[in-house]
Amino acid sequence: MLEGTVDYDPLEDITNILFSKESLNNIDELISITRSYKKQLQEDILKEENELKEHPKNSAEIEASLRKVFQDFKETQDVSASTELTISNLTEGISYLDIAKKNLTHSLTLFQNLKILTDSYIQCNELLSQGSFKKMVSPYKIMCSLAENTFISYKSLDEINYLLSSISRLKGDTLSKIKQNYNALFSGGNISEHDTALTMELREGACELLDCDTSTRAQMIDWCLDKLLFEMKEIFRVDDEAGSLENLSRRYIYFKKILNNFNSKFADYFLKDWEMAVRLTTTFYHITHKDLQTLLKREFKDKNPSIDLFMTALQSTLDFEKYIDVRFSKKIKEPKLSSCFEPYLTLWVSHQNQMMEKKFLSYMSEPKYPSNETESLVLPSSADLFRTYRSVLTQTLELIDNNANDSILTSLANFFSRWLQTYSQKILLPLLLPDNIEVQDKLEAAKYTVLLINTADYCATTIDQLEDKLSEFSGNREKLANSFTKTKNIYDDLLAKGTSFLLNRVIPLDLNFVWREFINNDWSNAAIEDYSRYMVTLKSVLKMPALTDASIKQQQEQPSTLAFILSQFNRDVYKWNFLDKVIDIITTNFVSNTIRLLQPVPPFSLAGSKRKFETRTVVNIGEQLLLDLELLKEIFHTLPESVSNDSDLRENTSYKRVKRHADNNIDQLLKFIKLLVAPLDSADDYYETYSKLTNNNPDSAVWSFVLALKGIPWDLALWKKLWSAYNLETDDTDEGSRPDSNRDLFIFKWDKVLLGQFENNLARMQDPNWSKFVRQDLKISPPVMKRIVSTPQIQQQKEEQKKQSLSVKDFVSHSRFFNRGT
Repeated sequence: MLEGTVDYDPLEDITNILFSKESLNNIDELISITRSYKKQLQEDILKEENELKEHPKNSAEIEASLRKVFQDFKETQDVSASTELTISNLTEGISYLDIAKKNLTHSLTLFQNLKILTDSYIQCNELLSQGSFKKMVSPYKIMCSLAENTFISYKSLDEINYLLSSISRLKGDTLSKIKQNYNALFSGGNISEHDTALTMELREGACELLDCDTSTRAQMIDWCLDKLLFEMKEIFRVDDEAGSLENLSRRYIYFKKILNNFNSKFADYFLKDWEMAVRLTTTFYHITHKDLQTLLKREFKDKNPSIDLFMTALQSTLDFEKYIDVRFSKKIKEPKLSSCFEPYLTLWVSHQNQMMEKKFLSYMSEPKYPSNETESLVLPSSADLFRTYRSVLTQTLELIDNNANDSILTSLANFFSRWLQTYSQKILLPLLLPDNIEVQDKLEAAKYTVLLINTADYCATTIDQLEDKLSEFSGNREKLANSFTKTKNIYDDLLAKGTSFLLNRVIPLDLNFVWREFINNDWSNAAIEDYSRYMVTLKSVLKMPALTDASIKQQQEQPSTLAFILSQFNRDVYKWNFLDKVIDIITTNFVSNTIRLLQPVPPFSLAGSKRKFETRTVVNIGEQLLLDLELLKEIFHTLPESVSNDSDLRENTSYKRVKRHADNNIDQLLKFIKLLVAPLDSADDYYETYSKLTNNNPDSAVWSFVLALKGIPWDLALWKKLWSAYNLETDDTDEGSRPDSNRDLFIFKWDKVLLGQFENNLARMQDPNWSKFVRQDLKISPPVMKRIVSTPQIQQQKEEQKKQSLSVKDFVSHSRFFNRGT
C-alpha cells in the first residue's frame, strides 16, 4: 500500500483507509501499524549510513588499481616505439638500395629506348630519301610510338627536345613525299599505269605510314578527295551555266566517270579499309547537296517555276541515288540528295496527275472483263492503279527518307483520294445499268454488276491498307483518315448500288415469272396432291449446279441467274450475304402474294358483299401452301450447299448462319399458313392456336388481318365472339398510331404496306356498329398516308424510259462507255 518513492502522497492511502465511518473503529490498529513501519524505516536509514561511511576506503583501492593499469600501458607503448626504431635502423640501407635499383633500371630502359628512337629516326630518314615507304613502315611506327608515348614528358631536356623536333620535321617530310607521289599518280606523270611496285609502296607503305597518325591520315584523305574532285568543282560552279539545274544530270554523269576512273586506276593504291570510293561519293554528296539547295531556292524564287525542269532534276537525282545505293549497298551515310527536293514535293505530287491522266485513257480503252476466266474477277485496271499508287508512295517515302512529313503525306493522300474517286466515276459507275434503261440480257447485266462489286470491294480493302501505310509515317492520323473518308463512302455506296441492282432488277426477272404462275394458279380448286407449278418453276429458277460437275461455263444447260451470280463473286462473304438477301426476297414475295391472294376487297362489310374465297377454300389453299413450303424448305437448304466446295462446309460459320436464317423464315411462313388453316369452330380453341403460333402477339391489327385473310364473313357478331375469346389487353392509345418499331407485326413485317392498307380500309368502314367496334374495341384508326401525286408529264417520262432498250455490253463498250465516263 505504501510506496517507496520520494513523491509518495499519503492522502491517497488515508482516503482509501478511511473511506467510511466504520473504518474509524480500527483507528488504534492503524496507528500501531504506522508506528511499526516508521521504526522499520529508521533502522533501514541507519544501516545505509553505516555502509556509506565504509565506502571511501574501497574507492582508494580502486583508484590505485587504475593508476597501475595506466602505468603498464605507458611502459608497453615505450617498448613498442623503441622496437620500431630499431627495425627502421636495420632496414634503412635496404630501402636505399631498392630505390637505387629502380632508378638504375629506369635509366637503362630510357637510354635503350633513346637508342632505338635515334636508330629508327636515322633509318627512316635514309629510307625516306630513297622513297622506300614499305621498308620504312616498321621503324616509323616504332619511332612514332616512342616519341609520342615515352619521350614527350622529357621535352624539357634540350637534347630530347631537339630529337623530337627532328622527328616532327621527318613526319612532315614524309607527308610531303607521299603527297608528291600521289600527285604524280593523279596527274598521270611518268608513272606507268598499274605499276605493281608503286602500288605496293603506296598501299602497303605510304598508307600504313599515314595510319600511324589519325590526323595525318585524315589530312591526306581530304587532300586526295580534293584532287579527285577538283575539276568537277571547277566545271560545275553554281554561278556558271554548267552548274545550273538544267545540267544536274551532267554533273551526275561526270561524277560517275570520276568514280569509275578512280576504281579502275587509283583504288589499288589505297588500303581497302579506307573505303576511298565511299568517301569520294560522300564528299560529292556533301558538295552537291549544298549546291542543290542553292539552285532550287533560286529556281523557286520565280513565281512561275518550271515544273518540267523540277521533275527532270528530281528524276535524275532519284536515278543517281538508286545507282549509288546499288553500287555501295547503302553505305553512304550522308543525307540523300533528294532530300533537297522535299520542301517542293507538293509540286512533284501534283505532277503525277499528268501520269494518271494517261493511265485513265488506257483504262477506259482496255477490255472491262478479264479475258482469262481463271484470273481474279476484278477489273485489271484496278490492280494497275494500286501498283501505280505503290510506286508513287515508295518514291515519296524515299524522297522524305521515311521521315514524318505531314504536309507531303496529306497532299499524297488527297492525290490518291482524288483519282480513286475519278476511277469510281469513270470506270466503275458506267458498269452499272441506269434505272431508266431496261435489262435485256440478265446474265450480261449480272456479269458486269458483279465485276463492279468485286472491283469496288478490292478497292475498298486496298484503300484501308493504303491509309494504314501512310499512317505509319504520319504524326496526324486523323487528318489522313479525313482525306479518305469521302472516298470510302463512295466505294461503299458503289457496293450497295451493285448489290441492290442484282437483288431488285436482275433476280426479280426470274422470280416475277414464278409469282405470275402463283397468281394465275386455280386456287379455288386446289387439289393438294403435289407441289404447285409455281414452286416447281421456282426450284428450276434457283437450281444450283453440283460442285462435282464441270464449271458453270462448261455445262450444256444455261446456268440459273442466281448460280451465275454466285459463281462470279470473288469472295465467299459476298456469296453468303447475297444468299441471305435472296432468301429474304423469296420469303417476302411469298408472303406478299399470299396476302394479295387472300386479302378482302374493299369496301368492307357492305350488304351483300361476298368474300373472294370462302373459309373452306382458304383452308384448302393453306394446305396446298403447307405442301409447297416443304419444297421451299428443300430449295432453301440446297442453296448454301453450292457456295463452296470445302470438305468442312457444314462446319462453316456462314453456312450455319444462312441455313439458320432460312429455317427461321420457313418457320415464320409455316406459322402463318397454319393460322390460315386453323378452324374457327371454337373461339377458345382458335385463341389458343393463335396465341401459340404468334407468340401471344398483342397487336389487334395483326389479329384482324389474319382473320380477314381466313375468309371469315363480315359478320360483326362472329367477330365480336372471336374478339371476346381473344381478350386482348391493348393499350389506351390507338394501335394504328403506334410506330412500327414498337409493334410486333408477325408475318406482316415483310410487307408492312399491305397491313397499312388493311388498317386504313378497316378504319374507314361506314357501318356505325363496325366503326365503333374497330375504333373502340380494336382501337384501330386510319394511319397517316402520304399522298403521291402523278402528273401527266411524269407519266410520259416513265413511258419514254420504258421504251429505251440497251444491253450492258453496248453500255460498257464503244462510244457509249466513254460518253458515260465523261
